[in-house]
Amino acid sequence: MIGLTTIRQGRRVSVWDHTGRVTFVDGPKRLWVFRRTVEPVSRYSAEADEYLVIRHSNGVASHLRGPCETWFDPVEHESIDIRPLVPLDANEAVVVYRRGESDEVARRILRGPAQYMPEPDEWLHEFVWHGSDPKNPRKKIPYALRFTKLRVIPDQTYVDVRDVRTADDALLTVQAMILFELVDIERMLDQTHDPVADFINAVTADAIDFAANRSFNEFKRDTEQLSTLAAYPNLVGRAERIGYRINKVVYRGYEANPRLQAMHDDAIESRTGLQLQAETERQAQELADLKLLREAERAKQQREIEREQAEHDQQMKRMSHREAMQRKAEHHQQAVAFEKELNEVELDQERAKNENRASHLKSMREMQVDLTRYLVAQYQHPDRLVRIDTNGGDPAALHIHD
Repeated sequence: MIGLTTIRQGRRVSVWDHTGRVTFVDGPKRLWVFRRTVEPVSRYSAEADEYLVIRHSNGVASHLRGPCETWFDPVEHESIDIRPLVPLDANEAVVVYRRGESDEVARRILRGPAQYMPEPDEWLHEFVWHGSDPKNPRKKIPYALRFTKLRVIPDQTYVDVRDVRTADDALLTVQAMILFELVDIERMLDQTHDPVADFINAVTADAIDFAANRSFNEFKRDTEQLSTLAAYPNLVGRAERIGYRINKVVYRGYEANPRLQAMHDDAIESRTGLQLQAETERQAQELADLKLLREAERAKQQREIEREQAEHDQQMKRMSHREAMQRKAEHHQQAVAFEKELNEVELDQERAKNENRASHLKSMREMQVDLTRYLVAQYQHPDRLVRIDTNGGDPAALHIHD
């Protein structure tokens, strides 16, 4: 190649001579090219949430955390990749393995919140657990759940325990929801490779044990016990051994084969109809009792009103009688007082008259007038004449009462 080549600002080129040596030239620049090959050099840059993975020609790798940039060196570098940092929320954690100088592998747990950049000699643990079947979400299949970040907050999983046989050979599918929480990551890593599989196996054993000792009717009667932890000793014990805590198990119901389910549905329909009839009759009886009670209360209130009215009338009569008697007594007192005053006036008049007469007779006596003859002469015609014949007796012993 012969001629002038312009290298723009912010660009870099590699210039190879005829011997195979390379020189890097940064722009802006005008470059005379003779018997040399000019190739552009790629620039790689990582933002704040990214990092660069640089693989050198000698097999060594290095990581650069962003924000940063570097130019590709065709001699020193094999490849350069831009990868995102691993974001960790406050409720997440990752398990990091690191190879030491003596090829010993150390394990550590990194909890969020953080942005993790793995070093060249580090890698993350990948968890492969049972998960839901994409074709049938209610079914759990192996290796369906793959992830590197653990959730360390309470979580739940749905489990359908199939082929649960009761004591009378009824075949059921028990549905449950397990609420669990990861409390010890180290123990989980050491004791199990698939906690979901352990949960499924343990709850299956508990459901089979629960149903094996009960008939179908007894199973239906005791289903409320399936929502208590006491019914799942295997599940609780296994969870503790692998670093989990079972917070609650929720019983979500059961399924039976179609014929048994049809019989059960008919029985439920009949029982529900009878319960509705009984409830209707009970409500009718309660309504009749309520009507009778209200009528009795209403009659009692009416009798109470009548009694209060009668007491009021009696009280008004007593008050009227008391007032009449009080008025009569006042009139009698007034009459007695008037009569008393009249008698006193008559007595005063009679007394004055007697005093005048006595004074008159006294004056006549002083004039030596015979008062007996005077009095007899004054009463020529008496109202009564009383003749006293003593027959020789003592006239002083005689009393006359008018």
